[in-house]
Amino acid sequence: MTSDPVAPAGDVGYQFPDGPKLNLGCGTVQPPGWVNIDASHRAWLAARLPHLDRLLIRLGLLPKTEFGPQVKIHNLNKPLPYGDDTVACIYGGEVWEHFEYPDAVRLTFECYRVLAPGGILRVSVPDGAEFWRRYLEMYKEALAQPSDRRRAEPLRKHVHAYFDSICTRKIYLRSMMHKHKWQFDEVQLVELFQEAGFCQVRRMSHHHSRVPDIAEVEHSDSGKLIVEGSKPRATPPAV
Repeated sequence: MTSDPVAPAGDVGYQFPDGPKLNLGCGTVQPPGWVNIDASHRAWLAARLPHLDRLLIRLGLLPKTEFGPQVKIHNLNKPLPYGDDTVACIYGGEVWEHFEYPDAVRLTFECYRVLAPGGILRVSVPDGAEFWRRYLEMYKEALAQPSDRRRAEPLRKHVHAYFDSICTRKIYLRSMMHKHKWQFDEVQLVELFQEAGFCQVRRMSHHHSRVPDIAEVEHSDSGKLIVEGSKPRATPPAV
C-alpha cells in the first residue's frame, strides 16, 4: 500500500532526495525499504542475542516477537549514526512523546542535521488538544445532568488514562521506559520543527505526505497529531 507524495506549497517541483529512510522507534512496524530502528530491551535481545531469545521463547519465558537481527539497535538519546545531509526522510510514529521535552528538542535538531536538503521529517504523536477537548466535552455532558444523576467515573477514567501513561524523573530510574514524558499539541510541535530549521511545516492528515510510501510505516491515525516539515534546499548564490 502506498500513497502519492504531496509537493509542499511553493515547491511544485519537489523531488524526493536520495538516501536511507529511517523509521525511528519502529516497534513491530518494520517494512522493507526502511531502516527500522528501535532500542527497547526486547529489540536488543532479539537483534544482538537471537539464539538466547529463541531459547527463552521455547522455554515459555518470553512470547514470540517480530524483532530480530533485521532491526537496527540505537539509543535515540545519542546522536544518530549518519553523516550530515545523508538521509532522505525520517518517520517517528509515537516516539517524540516518550522523551522529556529537552530531549525531544535535541532529537529534532539531530534529525535536521542528518537529513539531506529537501529531506522530510514526519512525526506522529498523541494529540494533546484532542485529549483535553474530549475531557471538556465529557465534563460539560456531566454538568448538563441533574446533580443526582451525574457520574464522575467516566471523567476519572479519562484523566487516569493520561496520568497513568506519564512518568518522568523517577528516583534511580529517571524517566521509566515506555512511558510518555510530554504531551504535544499542534502549536508546540510546529514551533519545535521551525526552531530546528525546518520549512513548509504543517499539520498533515493520515497518509497524506511528501514521502512516497508513508503508508508502509504509518499505521495508526486515531487521536494522532501528525506534523511534517522539510529541510530547506541550499539557495544558489546570487550572480
